[in-house]
Amino acid sequence: MDYWELRQIVKNIIPRRALLEDLEKQSLVKEKGRKVNYRQFDLEKGEMIPIQRLLNKDEITSFLEVSLRAAHCPMPLNCDVWDAVRCEFACRYCFADSFRASLYTSFFDNSKTLGLRYCRPEYFKTELDKYMKARGKSPEGNEITRAIAMEVPIRLGIRFEDFIRAEAKKGVSLELLRYLKEQAYPTMINTKSDLIGREDYVKVLSENKGRAAVHITAISSDSVFNKKMEPGAPSFEKRMEAAKALTDAGVRVIGRIEPFMIFMNDNYDDVLNWIEQMVRSGVRNVTLDTYSWSAGGEGIGRQLQVIGWDFERMFTLMSEAQWLGSLLLSKFMTFLREFGMSCSTFDFGSATENDDSICCEVGDAFKGFSYGNSIMALRYIVQQAGKPVTWEDYENHVETHGGWLSDAIRADVFGSWNLSGNAAYFLDWGRGLERFGVDEKGRQVWVFNRSHDFREEMLKELVKKI
Repeated sequence: MDYWELRQIVKNIIPRRALLEDLEKQSLVKEKGRKVNYRQFDLEKGEMIPIQRLLNKDEITSFLEVSLRAAHCPMPLNCDVWDAVRCEFACRYCFADSFRASLYTSFFDNSKTLGLRYCRPEYFKTELDKYMKARGKSPEGNEITRAIAMEVPIRLGIRFEDFIRAEAKKGVSLELLRYLKEQAYPTMINTKSDLIGREDYVKVLSENKGRAAVHITAISSDSVFNKKMEPGAPSFEKRMEAAKALTDAGVRVIGRIEPFMIFMNDNYDDVLNWIEQMVRSGVRNVTLDTYSWSAGGEGIGRQLQVIGWDFERMFTLMSEAQWLGSLLLSKFMTFLREFGMSCSTFDFGSATENDDSICCEVGDAFKGFSYGNSIMALRYIVQQAGKPVTWEDYENHVETHGGWLSDAIRADVFGSWNLSGNAAYFLDWGRGLERFGVDEKGRQVWVFNRSHDFREEMLKELVKKI
């Protein structure tokens, strides 16, 4: 059964709802807010004084971090030099805006007056100089220092879009790229912007001897759909022009479909056009993921419903029913492969089928990665081709590739391996992964069975019932 046949089956499982609610009157982004006019008595001054927590309105200093998902990601070193409460691209499906609005309005008193902020180049260069001293040394220290020692690529654009209109004038991200080029440090970019295709950006990326790669997010080739979903972002055509400029200069470009949303950005003709335009732009690598379960808040759903899309139906199929969303994604990737695309995903169910060793499709572009995470654990078990794998086997593999970024991350991955903690990251979600037994310490032993797919078995049972 191919993707289009499965799509037809699930179409009848959860029919489209009629969207009749008066949604325009509801707030689309939840802002928690803070108490106002809060005052406290100062014993020294003998008077009531206002108490406020204020964000710096002009600049940011927290530009570099190891992701909270580092236990499940081989490239968790995130770097963003721009920030605001909301991104100007205003993507309806993006939960980062909702998160920032909730965070900033909950903990700070001046969030309503914040505009665009950026990290001063003098500051991030000084801080990065300190971290760069760890290169070529045995990984030790905090998570960022260890990641730099392992030469884990620095990844821009995870928390905020770093190539907005203001960047075209200020050149803050450009200064960062120039610094990383001078350091020959591996660089990864996630963006929806066509600015990345401008000559000076292309030049600095192509000249980075540490290599550079760019994820260009383009969830559809349908201009009408994109305008509704990403009202402030450059058009699909502009993004493809940027992709062509980059690939012509020898920079790896990966087409990114995230989120992949059934019945929304999977129209057959639009998908064919998407593939054709990607190929024309020199793009042969694709990374995809289903809609993040953490994005199931009311605000995101309302934003899509306001413009006529049944978020609840899509979210139920792709996220709530995780196994079914994973199977749909897997079959969609199979369809893309028919056109010569190399496809990989972070989705646990489908990650065992990835064409690339790294879910971002850059396994052959960079040398340094974090091997201590659940995605790499999945891939390691698959690589053993049916041989039982113990925790000790995997941990030795991690240690020979730089070790763990921290004890806390190791503990999280150990939990995923042994089916404890966050069930979303248990290894038995991976297609073909089976429990072989336990070792002498009671730890799980895993084996990869290529012919077994629990998702297909669940689909058969579902079809029987309907």
